Parts: sequence; C-alpha cells; structure tokens
Amino acid sequence: MKRNFLLLQFAALMVSVFLLSCTESEHSDNIPEDTSNYITWSVASTVMQGSRSMIENDEMLQSACTGGARAIGIWSAYELNGTVKKNVLGNDNGDVALIYQKDTEWDNYKWWSYGETAAKWVLGAKYTFNAYYPKHVISEISTSDISTFVVEFNTETHQEDLMMAYSFVDTNEPTFKLGVPVTLNMLHTLSAVRFRFSFMDSDGETYEDSDALTAFWLENTQLGKGLATTGMLAFGTYNEDGSMNGEHIHWFYEDRPMPSTATKPRTIYQWEDAAGVEFYSTATQRTMATAYTTGAQKFAQNNGFVMVIPQEIDGTVQMCFRLRSSGNLVHRVTLPVGVYEPAKRYTYDIRFGRTNVAVKLTIANWNELKSSQDIPL
Repeated sequence: MKRNFLLLQFAALMVSVFLLSCTESEHSDNIPEDTSNYITWSVASTVMQGSRSMIENDEMLQSACTGGARAIGIWSAYELNGTVKKNVLGNDNGDVALIYQKDTEWDNYKWWSYGETAAKWVLGAKYTFNAYYPKHVISEISTSDISTFVVEFNTETHQEDLMMAYSFVDTNEPTFKLGVPVTLNMLHTLSAVRFRFSFMDSDGETYEDSDALTAFWLENTQLGKGLATTGMLAFGTYNEDGSMNGEHIHWFYEDRPMPSTATKPRTIYQWEDAAGVEFYSTATQRTMATAYTTGAQKFAQNNGFVMVIPQEIDGTVQMCFRLRSSGNLVHRVTLPVGVYEPAKRYTYDIRFGRTNVAVKLTIANWNELKSSQDIPL
C-alpha cells in the first residue's frame, strides 16, 4: 500500500511538471515582451536663430540626427549596491549614438533610437546620462567619476553648435515609472560672435558713401594671451568634494594661437572674398556688410556668426580686415575687453565715421531675436 501511494504521488508530480512546462512555453510564445522596461528618450533644444550649425528648434535637431550622419552622443553609468557600471546602454567600449529613426525591433519613444537592441532599466540603480551634439566632433571624453563629464573642443576645427544635456534617474524614487522617457534638455555651450561693417557718424547719422569688405580675420597680439580656440568643457556643478553634477557649464581654455610675425602670419577664423561684400549708406539708409556670410567659405553659413570658446577677452585681440577702397592694406582694430559667456550672441558693429572708426557691441541671449542690451564703447 505504501509503495502504491508513492507511485501515485510521483505520477501526480510529473503531471504537474508537464502542465507547468506547457504553461511556461505558451506564456513565452503568446505574450509579447514588455517594452515599457526599455530606456527611451525625449529630446528638446533651446529655441534660437537657426543656420547650418545653430540648431533652431526640436524639429531641426530631429532632422539633423535622421539617417545616422549626425547623432547625439550619450555617455552613461549607473550605481547599484555600491558598484558603478559605465556605458550601460549596450556599448562597453564607449558612448552610444542617439539618432532620430523609427526602430522596428522595439518601441522607441517618438522615434529617438540608439540601436536595434535597447537597454533595459535595472531596478534599484541610480543612473547618470550625459548627452552631447554633434557626436562626431568629440574624440575624447574624460570622466573621473559618474558625475564628472569633460570633453575637449576646437572651434577652428569644428564650427558647430556644441550642445550638452545632463539627466539623473534614481529608480528607487517613488516618482520613477517604467516607460517614462529620459528627458534630455540640450543646452548651448558655446558663444557666437559676428562682425558687421557700415557707415555712421558718432552722432548716429548716416552719410552717403560706399565700400566693400574683402577679407576679415582675428589675431592675437601677445604671446600667451588673447583668444583661445581650444578648450576643455566640464559639464556639471561643483560639489564640495570637487566632483560635478547637474546642468552647469565650465570652460577651461587651453590653446591660444601664436601671434603673427613678419615671416609667419597666424590668423584666426580667416575669411576672404575677392569680389567683396558691399556696404553703403545714404543720408537716410544704412546697409551693412557681415563677415563670414558669402561664397563657399568655411564660416559662410552661420548667419554671420562664428562659434567661439566662452572666455575673457583681455584687450590683446585685433580684428583685421581689408577693404576694396584700400586694396591690400590691412586695417586693425583692437577688440574691447569683455567676457564671452555660454549661450550668448555678440555682435560687433564697426562704424566708419567721417573722421574715425567706432565699435559698438550688442549682446543677446542665444534665443533672443533682438539684442538684450547695448554697450557703447
């Protein structure tokens, strides 16, 4: 009797195992994978004037990142139970490329995609995401910990609207929800400068005259001083321990081009146009010529703006230009002392009066159509 009872128990157990295995198989075959566990993205840019490099709005950023030619780079890390893991989005060797493209393998949020196999949230982990655009302009990333993000940038090599975003997600927080995208608020990190030429007296009156701008560039006049074209960008907020996190921009400029010599000229952002860009005025009308706006020149498609590293201008930088009326003669005007701040636009008006040349600077936030203030010099 005892042996029969054990056999009955074994038979019942095998039936249970068989039914369980069928149930699990049917479950995996018939129920789709839960895509709400994927890490997805919501990208937004600051509104501003638009051109080739200066992203105007979210739609322009989406267009720029369509097809993979340009992309947003994302450096990622998370901390779980005291252990830090970097590059958690599926690329162990570095950052990933976020592009704007519908992915057929998974349900990416609003078409922002970073690969056929999307990474999933690890519950209990604290995530750090540092994003930057465009990805191809950054060759080196230096990070001492998950809250510190440092990149190098050269404005002579790349005239691009360098944008950054930071996002921190703690999956332990009650507000955390699977399926909610990570928000990347792209911030503008560079300054933009342009130069415009016109005829106007110091009293603000125009007079009848005409000329044309045929060349323009900047020069440093003292060794170890002047305009820096290469800088290190540390993105974050300084904490008491020296680390950073949050959306704050710190530039440390590195390279200042050497001053020109009699035998070796050293120009910065040089532009030339043999035909010249005309500017003229009458007693009632003033037409300006803007440097870097004509032909197929390197700096021709930024609405006249040149991207520069945010920094102090110490009075040792000269703007140099040639006019049609004076041929090969180089005219030089020293840039006034000032500070270039991130996400601000600076417009220098070079005004030719009857007796002198004056410079007027206007400053505006990147997304303002009009200057925020005038600074007479």
